[in-house]
Amino acid sequence: MDLIKKLFQLFFLNCLWLICCIPVITIGGATCAAYAVALRLADDDEEVQSVRGLAARFFKAFKQDFFQGILIFLFTMACGGLGYFLFDRARDYGFNLIIIAALAVYFLIALVFNMYAYPLIARYSNSFVNTLKNSVALYAMNTKVSFRTLGIVLLEIVVLYFSKYIYFAGMLILPALIFYTVSYTAKDIFLRMENPAPAESEEISEETE
Repeated sequence: MDLIKKLFQLFFLNCLWLICCIPVITIGGATCAAYAVALRLADDDEEVQSVRGLAARFFKAFKQDFFQGILIFLFTMACGGLGYFLFDRARDYGFNLIIIAALAVYFLIALVFNMYAYPLIARYSNSFVNTLKNSVALYAMNTKVSFRTLGIVLLEIVVLYFSKYIYFAGMLILPALIFYTVSYTAKDIFLRMENPAPAESEEISEETE
């Protein structure tokens, strides 16, 4: 029953996200808003358990993070555009181990900058540059779990894409499912940051004395 409820919530979130992405320039703001909701769904927050509460939270975050969303979306598009250009040039010259490795490094760097940027905007108020810096720092401090989350996302995409029985149904929730998967990891990281272990708190206090 809980699974069915969660799938419905993701479906509804996906619908809101798709509708708000129609003007294209609003994709960044819509994605930040979707993460704001997904972070709360991952934490089983009562605020987003109802359709009305979920929609209210989405549009509140959409308005609040709209301009930051535009900036991060333009950055993501720039990363994607440069990646496509490099891939196209590599295809012209012919692939070899060095070129493949260089492309892999580039896409990893782009991923590191983008993976936690949207959840960070959804949860905290910060400058655009600091958000990118924090995204890199979080990835560096949580490399193992970040790679595992990326693996799960890729698995979700592959399963939904290649399964003819659930392909169309999957497409109705895939973006929201990805937001939820990343948010589930980001939520735990954020909570550890906001509530450090007692030993860590004591060390920080000693250093500041």
